[in-house]
Amino acid sequence: YTISQCLPFLDVLLQNQNGTLHTSVYHKPAAEPTLLSYVSDHPRHIFRNIIQTALIRAIRYSSTLEAFNFERRTIRLTLLCNKYPSIYINEQFQQFFLKYLSTTSAILPLIDSEEQYVILRQNLLAQPSIKQILIDKSAATVENIIQDQNIQGYEGTTNEKYNKFRNKLFIHCLHEGRFRDLQRQIHEIHDSFFKNTIYQDIRLIVGHRNNPNIEFELTKKRPSSWLLKNEPQQKKYFF
Repeated sequence: YTISQCLPFLDVLLQNQNGTLHTSVYHKPAAEPTLLSYVSDHPRHIFRNIIQTALIRAIRYSSTLEAFNFERRTIRLTLLCNKYPSIYINEQFQQFFLKYLSTTSAILPLIDSEEQYVILRQNLLAQPSIKQILIDKSAATVENIIQDQNIQGYEGTTNEKYNKFRNKLFIHCLHEGRFRDLQRQIHEIHDSFFKNTIYQDIRLIVGHRNNPNIEFELTKKRPSSWLLKNEPQQKKYFF
């Protein structure tokens, strides 16, 4: 088998440089640098997660500091094109590097040497990905269910789930920028009525659902679940 000079595979670009394989983030030529616009009506933590995820992806896929710096500049330009403020980008970059590095620039987060980048990359690669965490949780859940069924039966598992959510009250509402303080106001109203009562131990959890928009509806790739059901059709007999 022979290895060519360059080979893209999914989101990774493999390069053969003098017999040494290097990896970097692969961008499809036809793909436009678009992501969720900063001016869209979504909760603020979504924009923070977009930047954090892009940086983690860049470090995981980039085997050298040069490749990572190139991808970091690409991320910054993409964010600026989607109306992310430069101050906000610097703040999120700063928080990301402060989380994994002992020292960083006070103005713009920088990695000074290849050794420093290798340490950062090893720390991130040692952490499980979101998919791995979900798989481990699913495996642990199945194992716990099997053990509970062997020891106490299915009733013990049902009671455990019931006790987990017995003292919690969930409320979900559509997110809108003009109702930014709605979550805090709901908690204040709840505390004003139920504090120092028998219901004060009930924990109120207020969650947000993203407000649907035209772009989301037009880019929806998967059909509704009821269309995916393969229901057998009854045979019709004609006499």
